[in-house]
Amino acid sequence: MKNIYSILSLLLVLISTSVVGQTKIYAPNLRAPEDMQVGQMPNVILDWDAVTGVTLNITYELQLASNPEFTNAVTFPRTSVTAETMSDLLFGHKYFWRVRAYDDEEVSGWSETSSFSVVWAVSMLKPNDGDDEIFSNPTITWNEITGITEYTLQLDTNYAWTVEESGVTSNIFASFIIADDNMWLVGADGVILHNDGNGWVSVESGVTENLNDVSFIDASNGYAVGDGGTVLFYDGTTWATIDVGTTSNLLGVSFINTTNGVVVGDGGVVVTYDAGVWTIQTTGDSNDLFDVDMIDASNIWACGSGKIVLNYDGVLWSANEVGNKDHYGIVMIDENNGWVVGKGGKILGWNGTEWTEVTSGTSKDLNSVSFSGNMGMAVGKSGTTIMYDGVWSKSTSMVNTDLYGVMISSNNGLSVGKDGAVVQKTGEGFNSPFLASFNIQADEVSLLLGELLFGQKYYYRLNAIHGADTSLWSGVKSFTTLASPALSSPANSSTTDLYIKFEWEEYEGTTNYIFEVDDNDSFTQPRSFSPDDDSLWVNDLVFGQEYFWRVAAQHEEDISYWSDIWSFTTVNNITLESPANNETDVAPCPSFVWTGVAGASGYELWVDTDAAFGNAIVIMTDDPNYQCESQLDKNTDYFWKVRGKAGVDVSGWSDTWTFKTEGPIGILEQISNDNVSIYPNPGDGNFVINFSSSVTDDFDISVFDISGKLVYTSKVKCIVGENNIAVSIDNIISGSYNLVIRNNTQVATKRLVIE
Repeated sequence: MKNIYSILSLLLVLISTSVVGQTKIYAPNLRAPEDMQVGQMPNVILDWDAVTGVTLNITYELQLASNPEFTNAVTFPRTSVTAETMSDLLFGHKYFWRVRAYDDEEVSGWSETSSFSVVWAVSMLKPNDGDDEIFSNPTITWNEITGITEYTLQLDTNYAWTVEESGVTSNIFASFIIADDNMWLVGADGVILHNDGNGWVSVESGVTENLNDVSFIDASNGYAVGDGGTVLFYDGTTWATIDVGTTSNLLGVSFINTTNGVVVGDGGVVVTYDAGVWTIQTTGDSNDLFDVDMIDASNIWACGSGKIVLNYDGVLWSANEVGNKDHYGIVMIDENNGWVVGKGGKILGWNGTEWTEVTSGTSKDLNSVSFSGNMGMAVGKSGTTIMYDGVWSKSTSMVNTDLYGVMISSNNGLSVGKDGAVVQKTGEGFNSPFLASFNIQADEVSLLLGELLFGQKYYYRLNAIHGADTSLWSGVKSFTTLASPALSSPANSSTTDLYIKFEWEEYEGTTNYIFEVDDNDSFTQPRSFSPDDDSLWVNDLVFGQEYFWRVAAQHEEDISYWSDIWSFTTVNNITLESPANNETDVAPCPSFVWTGVAGASGYELWVDTDAAFGNAIVIMTDDPNYQCESQLDKNTDYFWKVRGKAGVDVSGWSDTWTFKTEGPIGILEQISNDNVSIYPNPGDGNFVINFSSSVTDDFDISVFDISGKLVYTSKVKCIVGENNIAVSIDNIISGSYNLVIRNNTQVATKRLVIE
């Protein structure tokens, strides 16, 4: 034990000496946000690790600045906690921060500097861009931004980008904007188009080769390049061919002034222009080059297949593999900022040192990219359009066709593509009479809209606001409200009964529907209804008639387009069921059964021994069946048919079926009309039935009035021999009735008179 105490005492001495001897407090380690992290909230929490000192009175001092030199730093009051919540930081702004610790008045050095960037704009979620199955009451949703006071949402039927008529069907590969009234397009088969503010006009190029790119220095100096080494120069009046020393397909061109330019193309060809002299460059790489951008004569960038990005520093070309996909478009904002876009929606950004992949929001190929100031745009396959406002996000696509080229300026923009597609930007949009603006509380992440116009394309965007700043608008998205309800039942071109339940898919956000049905598809004299729900029962249709129906939706602001017109035909013939056609050994008093027609008011049954029904028994019944009241002749062929009734309207006859009744059954016959008697008859409804039975069994006793309506029924147990059955019918009125006694297939009928 002595040794253990000695060791512990020594350790305590060493620790005490170490603490007492410590004269320096260490700088804190910064925890969050991580260095260079983007998309932070305006109220981001800056967090760092605690440090220890000689005393327990440890405090921290935080500095926040907009530059790494901290020349404009804000110094926060010293605090004992290890985190500080910011407020009202500027949207899209990059900040630098550092912390130092105090042990009483002993101060550490500053921590390492860390940076972060505040979110630029709100990220929209739903509806999806281009969704064309939206009801008139959609819910707009977005990702939350904290540290703000409110959002503003704008909704309009008008947007800056509109589809323009180019006048050609050839593919258009590139565009250039000199001014709002001076724009150029080039494309397949030597197509050149010019717009002076009054629409697109074809201009003679003098060539038939594909023209793949175009670049202008000013209104009197422009170049277009194309297949087979084609280079055209525009002098302000006409386009003329010039020889640059190559026959390779040329795919990209960039000029910064009248003295310096560059073209690139297949097989890695690069040709530079310097004061009237074209020089083919040796780059050491043979990958196809799809695009080029010149910052100055000593800083040129190109991109292409094989993941290649080329750079020229004024002396040498260097080729590097960047990312993992081919690159189709490149733009350099300055020597420290640039972008390449390409296959599979890949986007990589240049920060002056390296290329870093960023999220694009799409997996579709991106063919071209353009910037104006800090705003960017890239386009690609199937009309894909993405915008840059601090982050890349999908924006509304005005067309679904492939887009090959894009250029944006401060006030204008052109994206061009397959089959002559041209989408042009003029102004900012959101300026129609239908513009609606909504102020939304800061803690909300959705907005329910209502009573939007039917079949209308809407554009929407959102920004965030706090006391010191307003964010950029989000990327614009679009949706189109459904033009009309969709019909469900009865199926188009189907056959139906007369009483029909019409159904259609619910159109949310409506107050009611308008329903029409008519016997012609012009609806000249329709029956009209205004149901609140998505279904409607309709009666009183007639047999064998083709009808047409349609539905529209309605709310206080609008009535939708009519739905598709569907047709149906009401049934015209009754379908017989029993007795089966050509059936034999049918009971002399059979039950006739047929398929009922919903909406029919009754049926007419004819029975005869003559197929021509010259002396038919005619029975009227409300139900799709009839139980005979008197026996038919035995061992006899009978014919029967049925037709339906609907008010004064009657259907066509059913098919005529035949059956044969069974023959005499001799001693097996249990009852017959001859061995049945009723007394008293006439009577008052209280009487006794007397008959002899050859078996002990159950018998059904029924009484029908002359219309065939059942007024009394009972089941009795009879024994072999004579049976007396007492019957009492309450509240029966005077008249003649038929009394029917039935056992299995044997039936006896007697006339009953009530006085």
